[in-house]
Amino acid sequence: MAQPALTGRGARITKVALVNFFLTTAQRTRSLAANRARILSHINSEVLRMRTTNLAAVPADPRDSALQAEIDFLVPSAERLFAYGRDAPRGGEAETVRFASHAVKIEDVRDGELPALDQHGAMLGRWPTRVRRFYDDSHVQNRYYPESADIIRAALGADRVIVFDHNVRRGAASQPAGQPHTIGRPVHHAHTDYTPSSALRRLRQEFGPHAEEGLSRYLQVNLWRPIRGPLRDAPLAMCDGATVAAHSLRTVELRYADRTGEIYYLLHDPGQRWFFASDMTVDEAWLFKNFDSASPGPGRVAPHSAFTDARYPHVPPRESIEVRALAIFH
Repeated sequence: MAQPALTGRGARITKVALVNFFLTTAQRTRSLAANRARILSHINSEVLRMRTTNLAAVPADPRDSALQAEIDFLVPSAERLFAYGRDAPRGGEAETVRFASHAVKIEDVRDGELPALDQHGAMLGRWPTRVRRFYDDSHVQNRYYPESADIIRAALGADRVIVFDHNVRRGAASQPAGQPHTIGRPVHHAHTDYTPSSALRRLRQEFGPHAEEGLSRYLQVNLWRPIRGPLRDAPLAMCDGATVAAHSLRTVELRYADRTGEIYYLLHDPGQRWFFASDMTVDEAWLFKNFDSASPGPGRVAPHSAFTDARYPHVPPRESIEVRALAIFH
């Protein structure tokens, strides 16, 4: 009796069986391996397609562009505000400034548009330095001051720049008893280094009692750079000057043993924008304003503060230098 012809799936199975019957063992092994490879290739292609399709649906990790950190801000007070620039003298009057910590979002400028000096009060630049002996005050004054003045003059287009002061800071620095206070610690509260009044006093101190007459503009600026990198301990956060309201800047008297200065401390405002540059190197620096005599604009001043980056709990202590300068426009 004739058997019915096989069709469809049954015919394909029979064909495969007949082919396998006539194949040698080695040929069957190679055939199975090829089939597995084709299956795996199809699976991997599908997985890659799914991953690629889903990339747009996955939000960027916020840690890539910003972080949350605490910065100390001035607590409002009706008292006359003063603080000591160094350690309080024995038996001296108690400081009247008080601070409160606030968690703020700090954007990494590596992931976005760089701030501009006149729009934001600060700019980040790549300005290599030939100086390495930053703990030698005489060397810094003779070599780094002129180098910094050239950088600032070129960045601002100023007619004249004079560097008059500098600070070297080291994270967790301790000063041996009986030694002069030469190395400061990073400052973890929001502040500026000058006010309009103290900037004018410094201008007259450097250029004479009527130095402002005949000038079209003058600025007090800082050039700040790490002296060891990449910097991860106590990096410097800058507050966008365009987000700083005038009433948030409070005048504070800063007392030293031989003089009294005046600076601004900053009140917290949720509308303030903060930014920093991750992993700064020795050849990078922040240039920022503490005072600008030009007509009030969005970037007239840039409060700043060190902060703790919790992503790096065990890193070498920060080492940095900042010079203070006056930039003159005739």
